[in-house]
Amino acid sequence: MKPDRDGLLGRWQQRCQAHGLMLTAARNAILRALIAQTQARDAVPLLQAAQIHHAATSIGTVYRFLRELEQRGLVDTYAQAHGRMRWQLRDESLTAAAHPAGDIRQMLTQVQDSLRTLEQQEPTDRARAVAVLHALASQLGYRLLPRRESAA
Repeated sequence: MKPDRDGLLGRWQQRCQAHGLMLTAARNAILRALIAQTQARDAVPLLQAAQIHHAATSIGTVYRFLRELEQRGLVDTYAQAHGRMRWQLRDESLTAAAHPAGDIRQMLTQVQDSLRTLEQQEPTDRARAVAVLHALASQLGYRLLPRRESAA
């Protein structure tokens, strides 16, 4: 490994530990594979590259570690249509701006509570609630469709 990559590995190890991740030999091998890649790759090539550094690395460990890195905003994930997910380490400046998973869970809980409140409103208020939901969906790039009644 080149000297500059060793320094990069040390910085990434510190970042992972600062986010509460424990680094085992297999996880360090996966981290080395992520650092060495030049473009986002799926888990199988990452596993193969990691096994060069630690032969006992398993595909399960790769997926678990990638999920934990993603939850902490340390990797970028790219979904491929009809293909595998691809991962790439996130730039340090972007990592600082990422929302921790706890913030997202809290936001999800608030949205769920709001939806429960909307369900309990009177029918006249429901029309306003539906209008708000349509506007929100539109802002997020979605479109709400009416529920289809099944013909029985």
